[in-house]
Formats: sequence, C-alpha cells, structure tokens
Amino acid sequence: MIEDKLKQIVEQSVLDAARDGKLGSVTGSPVPVLIERPRLPEHGDLACGVALKLASHAKTSPLKLAEAICEYIKNNSHLEKDAISRFQVAAPGFINFQLGKAWLSSALQEIIREGESFGRATIGANKRILLEYVSANPTGELHIGHGRNAVFGSCLANLFKFAGYQVEQEFYLNDTGEQINKLGYGAWALYQTKCGRADIAYPEDGYPQDSIAHFVDQVIAKHKDEFLSLPAEEAMERVAQETKTVILEDQKQLLEKLGVHFDRWFAESSLHETKVQEVLDIYLEGGFSYEAEGALWLKAKELGDERDRVLRKSAGNTTYLAADAAYHLDKYSRGHDTYVTIWGADHHGQVAGLRAAVRALGKDPDMMEIILTQIVNLSRDGQMVRMSKRAGTVVTLSEVMEEVGADAVRYYLAESNPQNPINFDLELAKQTSKENPAFYIQYAHARCCAVLRRALEPYANTQSETPTVMENPVISAENWQQYQHDYKDSADVFTAGFDHDQTIFIHQKALVMILQSFPNEVQESALLRQPGRLARYAFDVATAFQKYYEISRVITEDPAETKARLGIVLATKQVLANVLGIIGVTAPERM
Repeated sequence: MIEDKLKQIVEQSVLDAARDGKLGSVTGSPVPVLIERPRLPEHGDLACGVALKLASHAKTSPLKLAEAICEYIKNNSHLEKDAISRFQVAAPGFINFQLGKAWLSSALQEIIREGESFGRATIGANKRILLEYVSANPTGELHIGHGRNAVFGSCLANLFKFAGYQVEQEFYLNDTGEQINKLGYGAWALYQTKCGRADIAYPEDGYPQDSIAHFVDQVIAKHKDEFLSLPAEEAMERVAQETKTVILEDQKQLLEKLGVHFDRWFAESSLHETKVQEVLDIYLEGGFSYEAEGALWLKAKELGDERDRVLRKSAGNTTYLAADAAYHLDKYSRGHDTYVTIWGADHHGQVAGLRAAVRALGKDPDMMEIILTQIVNLSRDGQMVRMSKRAGTVVTLSEVMEEVGADAVRYYLAESNPQNPINFDLELAKQTSKENPAFYIQYAHARCCAVLRRALEPYANTQSETPTVMENPVISAENWQQYQHDYKDSADVFTAGFDHDQTIFIHQKALVMILQSFPNEVQESALLRQPGRLARYAFDVATAFQKYYEISRVITEDPAETKARLGIVLATKQVLANVLGIIGVTAPERM
C-alpha cells in the first residue's frame, strides 16, 4: 500500500533527523508514525502529524520539527522519483503530501499481478475459527431476521478466509424441546384434517396453520394417509419427524440459493444422548451446581453472571442453557482457536449465562465471541411491511428473495453494522440506478467488462458514412495477452494513463488510491468483524470509477495511453470482483 511506503519513508526520516540532533532532545522514534487521509483535498492526498506528537518529547515547536523531518524526506534515498510530487508543512505541524505517478503506477501493477489474491491478508495466521450462525428452529420458514444472520455469517466466513483464517461454518439445529412438540401437535392435527378427519381441532397455541400447511402437504404427497393406521402417539411422532425433515430441507435449499453454505449441521437432539448429562456431572463434581426448589441450578453469579441459572427444571427436563453448555463442550473439544456465534439481539440476556456455563466447564470463555444482530425492518413506498402473505406473522426470507433477488438481499443485509437495525426498502432494491447501491456496484463491474470488450471486439464506426461497416478491434487478442504480461512486468506502463491536466489527474489518482486501499479495508473489516465495511467500500470504488470514466477517455489515438488506461480498468474490475466475492454478490459481465 502507498500509505505503508510513505510511513516507512517518514519513519526513516525521523530516525535520521533524531540521530543528527535535528529534533531537539528526541532520540530514536518515541511515537508511532501514522499516515492519514486529509478531510479536505486541498490539504493533499496524504498527511502525517508525527511532529505534533514529537513536540512534547523534543520541547520544540511542531512546525520546526515538521520542517526538519521534511528535509530528510527530501533526501531519502528510498524515495522513488515522482512518487511524491510535492510535500509541505502546514500549521500546526502537519506534513501534507501530494502524490506523483510512480507509486500510483506501482499500485496498479500490484493489483493486476496479484489478481484474485489482491487484498488477501495474513492476520488470520491460519488460525481455526468455528463460526455458528442462523441456527433456526425447524418449525417453519426462515424469516427475514434469519436472513440477516445468514448473510452476515456467510460474509464474515468469506472475509475470515480472505484474511488468512481457516473457517468451519456450522448450523446448530434446535430439533428438540417444546417448540418441536408444538410443531408435532399442529402437524398431526393438519395431517388428520387433510386426510379426511373433519372433527380434528387445530391446537389453539399451535404455530399458524398457514406457516406449516404446505410442509404437511409434502408429507402427505409422500406418505398419503399411512400414518392414520398407527397408534395416535406413534403417528404424531412420525408426522412431526417427517414435517421437521421437510422444513429442514426447505431451509437448506433456500440458504443455498442465497449463497450460504454450511460445513456441518449439528443436531441438538444428539446432545441429549450423553453430552448434557456429562455437563451436569462436571458441574456437580466441580461444585458449580446445587438443588433448590426442586430444580438444579448453576452457580452462575459466582462466575460473573447477574444471577444463578436453572439447568434442570423441577419437572425433570433440562433447559436451553444445559444444552448450550453441552454444545460448547463439544465445540471446545474440536480444538479451534476461536468460537464465533451469531445470535439475534433477543438472545442478549443469555450471553452472560453462557459465559458462566463455559467457565464452569473449565474452558476459557474469552475464546468465545458472540455477535448480536439487530432487527430488519422492511418497507415499501414508505410504509412498513409487517406481515407475510404465506406465513401470516412474519415476512419470510423466500418472499423477499423472490421479489428483489438474492444479490440485492445479500447486499442490503450485509452492508450495515450488525449492531444497527436495517431498514430494507424493497422498492429501492429493485431500482436500476445509483440510488440502489447493489445495482450500482454490479453495473460498475459490468461497465469495466464492456470497456475491455469494446477494445477487443469488432465495432461499428459511427463516424463513418456507412456505420454498418465493422472496424477491426482496437487491439488484437495477441496484443491483449502481451498487455497483461506488460502490466505485471513493469509499473512504468501505467504512467502514460495519467493526464497532465491536474483537474483530471486528481480524479484518476482518487480511483487508484481507493483501489490500492483494499488490503487495508480487508484487514480492518476482519478485525472489527464487520464485512459491511466492504459493501460500502465497493460503492466508493464504483463512484470513483464512474467519475474516472466521465473524465478519462479509455480508448484514445495514443496507443500507450490506451494501453495504460485499459490496465486501470482491468485493475478496477479485479478489485470489484474481489470485494463482491467476499460479500457474496455476483459480478456480472453484462447488465
């Protein structure tokens, strides 16, 4: 990155100036050097305020220190010719830099040389992350809130991989307990009714009939009325199991359409065979549980929670916390470095209890990260959309995908900080304009492809008296192959692509600066667990390219200029493809 190169130059200049006694009493480099983007363009492309931080150590004015550092920057042997076109000191002690063409050209060379790997980071150091998300009950269709967790988790997994982590993605299947019993009662009642038993009442507290009826229909299509001949309890269990299987398959297929892929589907029911009892035994042996009011309690308050938590109710059935503890005991046994879980905000009250439960198991709860996501609000024409046409109670993910498409769903559910609510405008998501960021970014990629095709394909000369006559391509396929080799071989190729007119050069430079910042965006996004930063970054790239396209002709009469600018378009296309790959949105070549 250009910022890294400049940082090294400034650091060396500070050390050299200090060595020569030009920085007062300062020896060495007692403060870090930070390179920043000025808020105002007239302050330069990049700025450094190290002199301000050195002033208290040197007992000297920051302006004087900055001027001394500038002398050493000017004479730094590692500063390439035309890397910095101008730098100056500005009150109260900043050093402002205007970039030349050398580092910009090198940045473009690096992008094309690295291709699909450009931006990949090593901060993950190959550490293993187990990422659990969605984890919905198999009791009905996934709603738009599940969709947010699905997209966020999928984007985070892609980002982790791009940043150098090993990632396993897991769906924790809540396939036992009261919600499954509730599904069973409703599915059995519907099954009997649909098979001709008219006197069967639907449970008053059951799931809405419309939300599970089409799943029961699939059970009937496969098994007809064969379960009616079974004893009632066995029949209900079979129908519940079959309905649960159909629902789970529906969820899997929908998530696949959304580009969400899991390495493992972990069933909660498997924990109740031995693992839950193992956890209860560990708590008993460690003195972390006690009996009271006929129930078994975890001494969670001693372990950092605000109160103790029930592990087994007086009726004899274990709680969600007991199952979650057993699940995490299994997770920790797999030897990952970090365990990341994505929950909805409604699980906020369970975080402290789970940390206490993990600590009582003798495991380090700090290896566990829980990310809470906020709600999704849907609107249409300024009015909130609250009800599903099919499910009746919540808006289903499949309905939204059918209306606006998977790409728009992924973009709009990915772009926000997970801690902020999302306001998803369904009409905006269908627009084909800059106001729709998802479309605008994809269009920028497609435009890059179109420019490259224009240079490589025969075209109709509209200036000719007979425009139907096709002209030869601007460059041949053989020349294009050579161009791509030259882009990787020499940064000097790109110099001809920058304009002498400073007004135009400013926008050309702005595009390259944002393209070359992609590695830093990846690293920051991974550290903050916010892939949405990259969605917003992609919009900024698209905006910078639009301005570049408006002021810079790509195919010109000058072969060297055309060659260089085609390389800039190719670099833009590559960065857009890389970032769209992380957020899981397709990069179309035509729109």
